[in-house]
Amino acid sequence: MIHAGARWRRSPLLLPTDFQEPARRALLHGMKLATALETSLTILHVVKTPMDLSGKAPDSRALRSLRTSALLELGRLTRLAKERGVSAQPLLLYGDPIGCIVETARQVHAKMVVIGTEGRTGWDRLRIGSVARGVVREAPCPVLTVHGGLAGDVFRHPAKVHLRRLLVATDFSRDADSAVQLVHGLAPKLHAVVRIVHASPSTPSSKHADRMIAKHVHALREDGLEAEDACVPGEPVETILAQAAAYQADLLVVGTSGRRGLSRLVLGSVAEALIKRAGCPVLTAKHKRESFITP
Repeated sequence: MIHAGARWRRSPLLLPTDFQEPARRALLHGMKLATALETSLTILHVVKTPMDLSGKAPDSRALRSLRTSALLELGRLTRLAKERGVSAQPLLLYGDPIGCIVETARQVHAKMVVIGTEGRTGWDRLRIGSVARGVVREAPCPVLTVHGGLAGDVFRHPAKVHLRRLLVATDFSRDADSAVQLVHGLAPKLHAVVRIVHASPSTPSSKHADRMIAKHVHALREDGLEAEDACVPGEPVETILAQAAAYQADLLVVGTSGRRGLSRLVLGSVAEALIKRAGCPVLTAKHKRESFITP
């Protein structure tokens, strides 16, 4: 059996924010996860600025104004989290957003980065292809992307954020296995049900795929989780999106940099397409990243 256990309580979730609407949605998801996982939030804002030769941000009136505004907003978000019963710490940095986010994730031993995408201002509109893409590629932990166009997004409180139905896409690569392991740790804390989907261009699915997916489902059920499987022929992106919609998934979990099956789940192909188009947040995991589910 796999247990999320005490390491969640010792390691925070990292929530980078540019104070725009997608980041607000990400904050709600971060608070929901922090409550379920009994951990804290580190709320990070990066003032995007070049550093001088000493490694410090250049001093200017405009920069001081940005700092004051950012500290006020970070304080507001921190108080909001604490009002919701979530321990939170604000952090203000200067420099390149991707580098600062990734380095902070390492320094605080973050177990997950929760980031909004498609902001209309701020860090180059936080679109896949800029900051969010860089964070997904470089972060030393799983990354939850919450985009700005979630269908039916009318919630204003983390209690209205539902993460009860998890859809895991697998191609049986090591990266996809990391995504399944991620769900082993998350699902019990979220009281979630799980569907594992293998999308294959071949028809019908192979016996090997059937055995592998059944093995994953059996392991989840051994941990007391409600789980089911689906081997579905078809083009990976469209098939996974259709499965997520039919399952009414609250969270789509995928591995990145897979070497087979789901058209090599590298950013720029399947994973990026899912992050852009899924009607729910997408959680990505990579092999050889520190796993938050290790006791």
